[in-house]
Amino acid sequence: MIKLRKLIILICVFFSLVNYCYSKIELKIIMKIDNEIITSLDIEKEINYLAALNPKLNQINRDELLLIAKKSTIKEFIKKKEIQKYKKLDLQNPQINDVLNNLIKNLNLSTEKQLKDYIKNFNLSVEDLKKKIEIENEWKSLIYSRYIKSVKIDKDELIKKIEISSKEKFVEEYNLSEIVFTKKNDITLDELFAAIQESIQINGFENTANIYSISSSSKVGGKIGWVRKDSLSNQVILKLKDLKNSDYSSPIQINNNFFVFKINEIRKIKVEIDKEKALDKMIIIETSKQLEKFSNIFYNKIKLNSKISEF
Repeated sequence: MIKLRKLIILICVFFSLVNYCYSKIELKIIMKIDNEIITSLDIEKEINYLAALNPKLNQINRDELLLIAKKSTIKEFIKKKEIQKYKKLDLQNPQINDVLNNLIKNLNLSTEKQLKDYIKNFNLSVEDLKKKIEIENEWKSLIYSRYIKSVKIDKDELIKKIEISSKEKFVEEYNLSEIVFTKKNDITLDELFAAIQESIQINGFENTANIYSISSSSKVGGKIGWVRKDSLSNQVILKLKDLKNSDYSSPIQINNNFFVFKINEIRKIKVEIDKEKALDKMIIIETSKQLEKFSNIFYNKIKLNSKISEF
C-alpha cells in the first residue's frame, strides 16, 4: 500500500512538472507515423531542439516553425525505426561524445556544463541531444554499410588538383552554408528557386535551409564550415568565383539534387601541402558527398513505405 502511494505521488509530481514546463501547450495528437502517435509536446520539443541549434529560427512565423518541426520529427522517426531493425540504441557509441564536442564548438561554447546551461533554456537535456546524435550516427553507419561499394572516386582527378594547388603559395578557403533540394514535377526550377530566394529575403539563409534543405546540415542552418577551394568541383568553383561574403549562388545541379551555396567568409591560407594527407581528406569529402546522396535516396524509399497521418 505504501509503495502504491509513493508511485501515485511520483506520477503526480511528473505530470505537474510537465504541465509547468509546457503549461501553454494544448496536448493533442498531431500525427501518426505507422503505429506511433506524435503529440503537440513532441513537436514543441523538436522546435526547441532545432531552435537551440539555430537560434535564428525564432525569427520565422509559427506556422513555418511547425512545418519544419513536423518534417524533422518524421525524418528522425523513420530513420530510428529503420536503424532498430538492425541495432539497439543504447547510447554506448563513443562517437556520440565526439559529435557532442563538435556541437559545443559550433555553438561557440567551451564546456559540456556551458552546453547544459544553454540548452536548459530550451527545456532540453544533454541526454536529449545524445539520443538525437546517436540516431544520426547510426543512420550514417547504416548508409555507409549499404552503399560504400557504390561510391566512385576519381583519384587521378583529385591528385591532379593537389598538384596544381601545391604550386601556389596561397589557397582560398570558403566558409560555406548550403541549401540542398530536389525539383518536384509540379513546379519548375525557376519557380522553386524564386520561392527559396523569397524565403531567404524574409527569413534569412539559415532559416531557409531549415525550411527547404534535405541535407543533414539543415538542422544547423545549412552550415558546412571551412572548405578549401581545391576540394570543390570545377562546377561549384565557377559558381562561387565572383561571389563575395554573404552572397549565395544560383542552383547548381549535382546528380539529382540542386545546391545553393552561401559564402559566409573567404580567406587565404598559406599552402603547406602534405600530398598524402590532402588526398585522404579529399577522398573523405567526396565519399561523404556521395553517401549523402544515397542517404536521401534510401530515406525517400523507406518513407514511401511508412504510413503518415496528420490530424
